[in-house]
Amino acid sequence: MTRPLGSTLATLLLLVSACGGGADSTETPAPAASAGSGGSSAAGAGGAAPAGAGGSATAGTSGKAGAATAGASGAAGKAGAANAGAAGKAGAANAGAGGAAGKGAAATAGAAGKAGAASGGACGCLLGDGPYCGARAKAEAAAAGCEIDALAGHGGDLLKCDGGAWSVLEDCAGACKYAAGSSKLDDACELPVCDCFVKVAWCGSGVAKEAAKMGCRVPLLPAHDGDILHCPGGAWAVKEDCDSGCVEAPSGTPDSCKGSSDYHAPFACGTTRTCSNGNHTSLHDGKDEYAYDFGMPIGTSVRAMRGGTVLAVRYVSKPGSPCYDGGGASCANYANTVEVRHPDGTVALYMHLSTPTVSKGETVKAGDEIGKSGNSGYSTGPHLHVQIQGACGIWWCQSVPFTFAEDETVSAGTAVKSGNCP
Repeated sequence: MTRPLGSTLATLLLLVSACGGGADSTETPAPAASAGSGGSSAAGAGGAAPAGAGGSATAGTSGKAGAATAGASGAAGKAGAANAGAAGKAGAANAGAGGAAGKGAAATAGAAGKAGAASGGACGCLLGDGPYCGARAKAEAAAAGCEIDALAGHGGDLLKCDGGAWSVLEDCAGACKYAAGSSKLDDACELPVCDCFVKVAWCGSGVAKEAAKMGCRVPLLPAHDGDILHCPGGAWAVKEDCDSGCVEAPSGTPDSCKGSSDYHAPFACGTTRTCSNGNHTSLHDGKDEYAYDFGMPIGTSVRAMRGGTVLAVRYVSKPGSPCYDGGGASCANYANTVEVRHPDGTVALYMHLSTPTVSKGETVKAGDEIGKSGNSGYSTGPHLHVQIQGACGIWWCQSVPFTFAEDETVSAGTAVKSGNCP
């Protein structure tokens, strides 16, 4: 069928328009420009731009949101770390508290150890380390409700606690002494009381030394260390209270108070003589056991040791007589002597004189000459024999203890400087 030309051309144009150009498809500038103005521009303004503004903005917003979220996560991380740090510190603090609690428990355990174990257990050192009298340990253990094995059979002895361990320190021969009610641990064994061993007079300090050797004690000591003790009836007693202490004389010579002697050396003031024989020796025993001898040349001035009255003068051996210059036992009653009675009734005997220089009944004072030394009677060499004795009715009586004011410890070999001055 044949169509009209106009209809055919119209149909072709519609086909070209629908296909984007057929034979003329190589000519692209106009369609591109048209697309730029129509399509591309429309896409840029309507498509690309919205996509850039919308898509990019959306992406930017999403990025910011993501970053913010990440920031929030970071903050959360920091908070977590902070929480973890706080938890760590709290844990450390709790651990420290636990350590302190441990220390407190240890301290409590230590205190419990000192105080003793629980009721019925072994005691620790109840009042600390040191010596405990058995009686103290027993009482403390009873109060603490614990036990001390070392007490068995040693209730009266001295125990020791060291680091919680108990042992017997000393078996007490006497009592064990401690201060009840005091926590001071100075407990000690007390020695048994000594039988009284003083015959005449002992300085308390000398008694203490002797008692220590004997392993016993004297109840009056140490309160009377400086006084004179004796034993009347076998019991310890103070014979004399010494204001300035007492002197421990050589063995065999009674002790005396310091500075209490009324007797001075029997020779001139300022001169020195040596004692050749003292108390309780082979030559001085019996009636003359408390006598002193002083070696001195014949004719030396003999001085009164103490003031008094001349009781008797015996001038029985004159120059040329058999016993004037010494002799044996047969001359015993031929010594020239002077006796001076003192206010207290005691008598001083001066013996072996060569010549008496006083008369019976004469009053003398300390330092006055009563004769000259010699060698008369029973004597082996020139010397002066002096002793203090009671008044027994004859010239030779029992001697009694005395000392010299210059030196209260005179014995054989002692050099004495006389203080027997007017």
